[in-house]
Amino acid sequence: MSAADAPHALVTGAAGFIGSHLVEALLAAGTRVVGVDAFDDFYDPRLKRENLRQALRHPSFTLEECDLGDADAAAALARRHAPDVVVHLAGMPGVRRSLVEPARYVRANVLATQHVLDAFARERRIPLVYAGSSSAYGNDTPVPFAEDAACGMPESPYAATKRAGELLCVAAAHAFEAPVTIVRLFTVYGPRQRPDLAIRRFATAMLAGEEITVFGDGTMARDFTHVDDIVRGIGAACTERAGLRIVNLGNSSPVTVNELVARLGEALGVTPRVRNVPRPPGEMNVTFADVRRARERWGWRPQVALTDGLADFARWLRAPGYTLV
Repeated sequence: MSAADAPHALVTGAAGFIGSHLVEALLAAGTRVVGVDAFDDFYDPRLKRENLRQALRHPSFTLEECDLGDADAAAALARRHAPDVVVHLAGMPGVRRSLVEPARYVRANVLATQHVLDAFARERRIPLVYAGSSSAYGNDTPVPFAEDAACGMPESPYAATKRAGELLCVAAAHAFEAPVTIVRLFTVYGPRQRPDLAIRRFATAMLAGEEITVFGDGTMARDFTHVDDIVRGIGAACTERAGLRIVNLGNSSPVTVNELVARLGEALGVTPRVRNVPRPPGEMNVTFADVRRARERWGWRPQVALTDGLADFARWLRAPGYTLV
């Protein structure tokens, strides 16, 4: 198969934690990839460029720096590229920051999503995979979270904007017959994890001999899911070519923050020192994925146990030459 005949994917948020892993997996599978990223300053853009170091050496990878919150820029991107599938990972993450800058989240997670839908799905009907969030479910959802739950009580502006992005995708699928797959991702961790996320923050503090800050009494639970499992699930979603579906991708095994801290300390060979502070607003009590739909449709199931995943993360964090924190 010639390079021109190879499958062609466009990945937004390509320089991020999940996006960079997905890009590498697609390239390894023989897919031509256009990576799109705005290199926003939510965290150090140098880290994002480092994430793409391997991909940028690959002849089948093209990087486009583009702010998808700009409708003209998104439309121009679509004129330059006609992929077989679009994976929309780009967006503004983080619950607590969304409480401070909600309008910024509306632009990045709602307006930009509509621009992507306008550019690729509405007219061209290019299949789209949208990265949803377990935050869509809310504290009123029975566990384990099933995809047909109402999802009408978001706990934060972040959750609200991610749910709004989902609804725009649903509307595009119904109104324009655009093929859309929404994958709801559950607390993703692993190498290259963002500096603001709990496992990364905890590990950095532990290795520096500092106390770690735990919100509340540490009994909040999360369905920690290794990035390799998430990438496999997104890869399966990329094979869909018609219709609308919402599919959970999670480990289906929640762990409390207290248990996570203990296991992370073991992986790092460090005894954690913990400081408990009041729990902030916007947090979920628990996230817990029902993954039967992913198993039945794609044969997908999580494969990386938390102990193995934390060991993988610890090796990456302690690898020689990694200096940016």
